[in-house]
Amino acid sequence: MGHPRTDSRVARFFAGPLALILSCAPAGSTGPSVEAGAAPEVTALPDPLTVYKSLDFITGTHSFPAVGRFVYLPGPGDTTYAVLSLSFPASALKFRREPPGLIAKYRITATIRDSVTTYHYLNQTEDVRVLTYRETSRSDESVFFQGFFKLRPGDYEATLEVQDMASRAGFLADAQLSVPDFSREFVTAPLIAYRLQPRADPAEPPSLILSPRATIDMGGSPRIYVESRPGSAETLVIELLTDAQLTWADTLPLDSIPTPLYTNVANVPADILAPGSALTLRARLGAQVSESTSLLVALGHEWIFVDHQEMMSYLRYSGTPAQLDSLQNAPPRERARRLHAFWQMRDPDPATPENEFFEAYFGRIQDANDRFSQPGSPGWLTDLGAVYVTLGPPDEVFRHLELEPGPGSSQVWLYNRSLGFDVRLVFVDESGVGGFGLTRDSRREFFQAVERIYSSSGALGADPAESAERLAR
Repeated sequence: MGHPRTDSRVARFFAGPLALILSCAPAGSTGPSVEAGAAPEVTALPDPLTVYKSLDFITGTHSFPAVGRFVYLPGPGDTTYAVLSLSFPASALKFRREPPGLIAKYRITATIRDSVTTYHYLNQTEDVRVLTYRETSRSDESVFFQGFFKLRPGDYEATLEVQDMASRAGFLADAQLSVPDFSREFVTAPLIAYRLQPRADPAEPPSLILSPRATIDMGGSPRIYVESRPGSAETLVIELLTDAQLTWADTLPLDSIPTPLYTNVANVPADILAPGSALTLRARLGAQVSESTSLLVALGHEWIFVDHQEMMSYLRYSGTPAQLDSLQNAPPRERARRLHAFWQMRDPDPATPENEFFEAYFGRIQDANDRFSQPGSPGWLTDLGAVYVTLGPPDEVFRHLELEPGPGSSQVWLYNRSLGFDVRLVFVDESGVGGFGLTRDSRREFFQAVERIYSSSGALGADPAESAERLAR
């Protein structure tokens, strides 16, 4: 097949307050913790790379957290386009000043081969340009690479390496490719795209920007793109499965005018997408059923789950026991509706795209993990962490008061301003090694505060940035 062209270009498009950068290569307490609800115990903060790897995405390392995948579209003649779509945070690169902004460079190498022959070898350097230092520190999906390879149907092995030219940080990953045959009647797997331009002929190169992570934010509605050659079929059906149960379907008409390639674009409604579930999309064209595509819904940056019970573990402090039980026990067909209603109920400002309550909530989980961890006990699962995540940092703290009887020290947390009502909670270190647990009376007072906060219309949204100052008083 020969080597692909390495004619690369850098483009920029906007999604939110900062630019996304696209490189496109058309190259061919020791005591028990307080729980609200019966979710299973977890022992660490979620790891998005582990989630993506479990779904067979290409993944980098924690120091270079890239995520990507190969997807397939019909190509000219008897070939198929294997599209490599990859993204990583700008903070993985080392930038230097180059007026009018800053620049970073990375090298991407890709080898595609079968058991005998190397069919494609890509080795090129990409520039990433930004205007402000703020953009260089982005930890979200912000740098994109996309490459197109023309392959004949069959099985291949791919090796991908990405390396920052300044710091030499990077990753190496292998992938197995099963390239489908699109020479006869077919329907492609649904693709999730940021931008797309439908084409009418397989000979035309695809013009689209794919979502490498197939991930949307809670409340988002993904754009789905499908190509087909239908034969006698007149309609295309796109289906959504939630934990392997069909939960939604949309029927789309095919163009009545014959064409070498039929294309369909659809939007999946946001309110039927349940975070914390294994979501898959597939397309059905008569008797033909496409390969499935994973779809993920993120509760926040780094907060991605594909298991409902695991997600509920992290939401254990966000509502009353009754509210959380309703979410935890929801059947797959009901999960999305209940979760979206709960999400909206907690949102203090629906006019903004962010949910400020959950941004602060997840920030406090991370903060509590840093502040209160004990050997064998993640900080957010201790009594100190439970109170901190639920009520926010205390307004006042009194430490090391001697209690009788009892061998350990204590601390008292006072909430006399931030909640709108007074709460006084006493934590005692029974073991003498820092494992502070709530006293029985304080535990009862804490649960009463939870009911009072979450049963009303209020949604606690304390800024985690205030934590250090208030705890240090």
